Amino acid sequence: MKRNSRHDYKEGHSVRLLQSGESFFAANIQAIDEARHYIHFQTYIIDEDETGQRIIDALVRAAQRKVRVYLLLDAFGTKYLSDEFITKIEDSGILFRFFSPAFITKGFHMSLRLHHKVLLADGELAIIGGMNFADRYHGTNGKREWLDFAVIVQGPECMHINSIMRKLWNKTFISKEERSNEIVREVRVFEENIKLKVTENNWYRNKIEILRSYRSAFKHARHHMIIFASYFLPGRLERKLLRLASLRGVDIKIVLAAESDARMFKRATGFLYEYILRNDIKIYEYLPSNLHAKVATVDGNWCTIGSYNLNHISDYGSIEMNADILDTTFAGNFEKILLKIIKNDCRQVTTEEYLKRKTWFSQLRGWLSYQMIRFLMRLMAQMTSKKGKT
Repeated sequence: MKRNSRHDYKEGHSVRLLQSGESFFAANIQAIDEARHYIHFQTYIIDEDETGQRIIDALVRAAQRKVRVYLLLDAFGTKYLSDEFITKIEDSGILFRFFSPAFITKGFHMSLRLHHKVLLADGELAIIGGMNFADRYHGTNGKREWLDFAVIVQGPECMHINSIMRKLWNKTFISKEERSNEIVREVRVFEENIKLKVTENNWYRNKIEILRSYRSAFKHARHHMIIFASYFLPGRLERKLLRLASLRGVDIKIVLAAESDARMFKRATGFLYEYILRNDIKIYEYLPSNLHAKVATVDGNWCTIGSYNLNHISDYGSIEMNADILDTTFAGNFEKILLKIIKNDCRQVTTEEYLKRKTWFSQLRGWLSYQMIRFLMRLMAQMTSKKGKT
């Protein structure tokens, strides 16, 4: 694979952190309600529940006031939407389609999944994160929301985000009337002057920018690193880079899910605990609810937030988007938030505790899960390697 050129960090951004819960959904609805010209909305899942309905209602309101709304939902992630729900969207004036079937029968290969979660309003404001649009990310009475993060970005990189989203929307043969022709030629520069770049993973387009960004962060970390990882199964090179970072004295904290919605993946991750602990890397498990976050901070001056999971499914099977932020104030404050979560809501898995709960059966089950997940990821890499239309 050719190494694609990577654009540099751009200055002049305003960035605001969002955490799962009402504040995240309220920020999305506000951005939709304030849009004047057009909206690109692309996500993996919108559930047909109260939270999903609120977002669709906001998009419908935008379409009714003549804002051009492009709604792109992953065909696999949203496969359970009812015909009535889809009809409501289509009849509202929203320009709507599903992103790619799971399998492409010609040549029998798998399509990439649209896994990123991005809202762009008027080419001026973008919300990038890891949260889908469903009640479990909002929380309900007596049930805590899944933990995840997003950022509101304003500034020069909105031009790049607009380009990415237009290309994804326009990729199939659609009519001229439905095509997105909006081009951002000039954007506002903000006094906060935060340095930022948007990174992508899109295997079909030879882009593995987020993976390379993580590798670079692991390689250049000098003091400390925090990783929150929902579906953690890094490749051998990533594990090696983490080991080498630990050997040179970097304090590494990895926060994983105590309970997960993907049990096989959780068992496969558990199989790596011994390796992680043996290399003097600290493991914490998040207790209050499902951990869905995929973020990292390094040395209090760099962080990444988005949809990318540290595993080869995100590398080869999904379209992902992250915001990489190079700013001591923002990254330092985000690091403090993560450390507070570790202190208040997590338990540390020590070597002693791990050895106590380790049994031959748990090891066998973990090994089988690990090998199965690795096999499926290799298969996915092979089946998505053929260039095809998505």
